[in-house]
Amino acid sequence: MAAPRKRSVAVEAEADARRQGDSGVELALPSDTAAAAPLCPHGPTLLFVKVNRGKEETRRFYACSACRDRKDCNFFQWEDEKLSGARLAAREAHNQKCQPPLSRTQCVERYLRFIELPLSQRKFCRSCQQLLLPDDWGDHCEHQMVGDVSVTQLRRPSQLLYPLENKKTNAQYLFADRTCQFLVDLLSALGFRRVLCVGTPRLHELIRLTEPGDKKPHIKSLLLDIDFRLPLKYAEHFYRKIKVKESFW
Repeated sequence: MAAPRKRSVAVEAEADARRQGDSGVELALPSDTAAAAPLCPHGPTLLFVKVNRGKEETRRFYACSACRDRKDCNFFQWEDEKLSGARLAAREAHNQKCQPPLSRTQCVERYLRFIELPLSQRKFCRSCQQLLLPDDWGDHCEHQMVGDVSVTQLRRPSQLLYPLENKKTNAQYLFADRTCQFLVDLLSALGFRRVLCVGTPRLHELIRLTEPGDKKPHIKSLLLDIDFRLPLKYAEHFYRKIKVKESFW
């Protein structure tokens, strides 16, 4: 007879815990689906609503889609807020200021110039996390640099990069080679042919290094990562393949 009573108490306690913790922020659907979401430095924002004990507040707001901490991106705008032209211009200027120093086209152009250099002139700045051309050396002479950077190393750029420290924002997982190989073998054994790598650049790189002519069935991989340093290092054929416009599915 004691067992039903214990189960009843457990169920009631679980319900109380849910009620007490039933507050926070949830994703919401915009009232006007045709309206474009405002932009923050990380791209299009998302619409959120505060929820308290199961009840939504009436006023909703836009916030960053990438950063979970306001310290990392303090973008905030009410859904029904009307901004002046001056505020919109200031926001656009701020977004541009926060962009990576090189565009994607410039990244590819720099890479192509870099691999044409003799091996002895291929240098990578560990302090600035970027490939260096001879004209750049003077600005990095007091930094920590790596020389003789091979194309093989560039095909796995995450091996050259320092891990990003902000886990809340970056959520990036740099698995060891043994772990990556285990995952690739597992995906292949399970018959998966298309993989979406979210914040796992080393796994993506290893999948890409498996050529269609190998004994194992070829797997297509698409990398989703907000680490702007990755396109700076990807080889040209890698770079083309990870563009979103590729027919992945």
